[in-house]
Parts: sequence; C-alpha cells; structure tokens
Amino acid sequence: MKKAFLTLLVFSAAAFAQPFGVGVKLGATLTDALTAARGFTLTNDHHLIAGPYVELRLPLGFSVEADALYESAIFNDVLTGGATWQFPVVAKYKLLKGPVRPYIEGGVSFSRITDLAEIPSLNHRNNFGLVAGAGLELKLLVLRVSPEIRYTGWTLESIQDPAGLFHFNRNQATFQVGFGF
Repeated sequence: MKKAFLTLLVFSAAAFAQPFGVGVKLGATLTDALTAARGFTLTNDHHLIAGPYVELRLPLGFSVEADALYESAIFNDVLTGGATWQFPVVAKYKLLKGPVRPYIEGGVSFSRITDLAEIPSLNHRNNFGLVAGAGLELKLLVLRVSPEIRYTGWTLESIQDPAGLFHFNRNQATFQVGFGF
C-alpha cells in the first residue's frame, strides 16, 4: 500500500512537469452573435461552446494555447441553423506560483461559419479577430481546471441583413472552463 502511494506520488509530480497540456473547454457565450434592431425579437437558443485545446508551457509563467471551439447557433425566425468553428491562439502569462494561478491572455482567433445555407445576408464565412482574457488555473492533483472570461473583437461583419432587422455583433464575450492535464 505504501509503495503504491509513493509510485502514484512520483507519477503525479512527473505529470505536473510536462511541457505540454491537453484538455477540453466547455463554455457559453455571454453575447449573441446577432443583434436585433427596431424592436425585432431575436434570441439564440443555443449558447454552448465546446472543443479541445493544447497548451505549450514555457518557462517564467508563459504558455501558448491553441483551441478548436465549436459553437452552435439557432435563431428564431431568422436562421434555422448554423454554427461556427473558432480557432483562437493565445499567449498566456500566469501571474503567481502555486496551486491557484491567475493569468491573463491575448492573441488572435480565426472562425468559419458552417451548417448554414447560402443566404443573401451572409457576407463572409471566414473571419478573424483579436482575443483578450483573464482566468484562474487550479491544480487539483493531475487535473487542471481553468475558468476564464474571454473577449473577441471580430474584424469583419459576417452577416448583414439588407432590411436592417438584425446585424452581426462583432464583439463577443464568452465564459469557458478548461479541464486538462
């Protein structure tokens, strides 16, 4: 029993020293992709974001993270489907040492609208923007839990309604939690 505990402790310490991390992110949008104008009601019934991430841990509290995040979007009376894949690449700086490490992050993101038929108001399927965020990394044995708030400012207006009933929200805020090793 004592030998098994010691072996587990040694392998746990080795897992923390790994320069690579992998995991999954789950979250929700805090802002809608489309905004209604002139009293028109528009709601997104699906705010979920999910996808894998990889992280390269560098010395002095720095790291680089790349995500592949899927977000579905179903809007009432306007779009019957649609989704986006977002590919953010961010540099992180962890401010403290220890089991709870606050961090800040910044980088770029690329996105692609999928699962949406060609509609006259679709200007661009591809988009890119700048990302900024902050969060906490909690080390729980070998598991790393990282809740964060992220802001993305998109460059292009992907969807634009010629009638002016709605427009694409170029500012996106999300809450995400990463679960990784």
